[in-house]
Order: sequence, then C-alpha cells, then structure tokens
Amino acid sequence: MSVHITPSNVNPQEPAAAVASAPVVAAPPWTRMAGVLLAAGAAAWAAGTVVVGDDIQKGIQTLDTVTGMLFVAGVFGFVALVLATRATGARWGRIIPAGLLVSLPGAFLLNALSFGYATHDDFPLPLMILDACWPLSMLGMLVLGIAVAVTGRYRGALRWLPLLAGLWFPVTMVAQIFAGSTASVWVSAAWLLATHAHIGVRLALRPAV
Repeated sequence: MSVHITPSNVNPQEPAAAVASAPVVAAPPWTRMAGVLLAAGAAAWAAGTVVVGDDIQKGIQTLDTVTGMLFVAGVFGFVALVLATRATGARWGRIIPAGLLVSLPGAFLLNALSFGYATHDDFPLPLMILDACWPLSMLGMLVLGIAVAVTGRYRGALRWLPLLAGLWFPVTMVAQIFAGSTASVWVSAAWLLATHAHIGVRLALRPAV
C-alpha cells in the first residue's frame, strides 16, 4: 500500500494522517474453502475429460457432466471471492464478477438438466438457450482475469493466474481447430490443472489475497 503525506493546515511542520491510495479488503473467512472447491472441481473435470476422451463427440457423457458441475461450483466460489475482495475494482469493475455469478448457475443448471438426453441436438428450446451460459461464462472469466490483472488488488502470481485461467476457453478451441479433438482434451486438462487448480491450491494453503 502506498501512502501520501500532506502538510497539516494547522502546523505545516507536522504531517497529516496518512491516506491510503486504495482501500484494502480482507479476505473473507471462507477463502480457504473457496480454494479447496476450485482446486477439487478443476482437477475432477480435468480427469473426467481425459477419461471420457473423444466419446464426448458422440453425445452427453455422465462423467463429463458431473465433473463439469463440480468445476462450475468451484469457479462460482472463486468469482464470489473476487467480488467480495473487490479484485476487479470497487465500482464499475464489480459488474464483471456479478454478471458471472448470474451466468455460472445457468451453466450448472444446464448440466443438471442434461441427464436423459443423448446429444445437445436433443435439447428443447429452453435448454438450447441455457446452453449459451457455458461459453458466455468462460469468456466472462477471460474478462475477469484481465480486470484482476489491471486492477492489481492481488499480488504475485495470484494477480496473473486468473488471466491465464480465463484463456482456457480460447486456448482449448485453438487446440481443437489445429490439433484435433484428442489433443484438445489433453490441452484442456493440462490448462485446468495449471491455472484453475493452481489458484485453488494457493488459496487453500494460504487463504490471503
């Protein structure tokens, strides 16, 4: 925290009270739990996608669906932490995590309601609309990561890891386009472990931001 000292109006020789350049928001008591949930959810989905592999191209897979729900729950907890600690800013920046806290439950609900359908093409119109929550949430995570990095509320690796985590969606799409679905599965799993799970482990071991 930087501190600026201004002369006192009463006595120019005495400094006035220190004024902080930015308010510090303490990490909430549930920070460690959010970290555990994020690490567990990311690791579970990474493992689930590797086990399912190319079968995901054939239709909805139970393991991928269940572990995907765990992942979304973990991301939700992290986004709630970002909002609580004002890591994207104290004013307009708070719109970003607030919007994700709306879209992420939609992604979770989509997975929960997808049981019983063979493929995404079998979804009724309401589920097709709800399906948009997944890509919107993942792109929102990229915007969140940029905002966290620019705001600089978090220090060290935790300042930049959310940005790398937000790149998961575009990196996975690029891998699928240029290297095929099999390679993209491994790229996706590795990225989830290196970014989302990494953030979770850091918060679980040292619940401070």
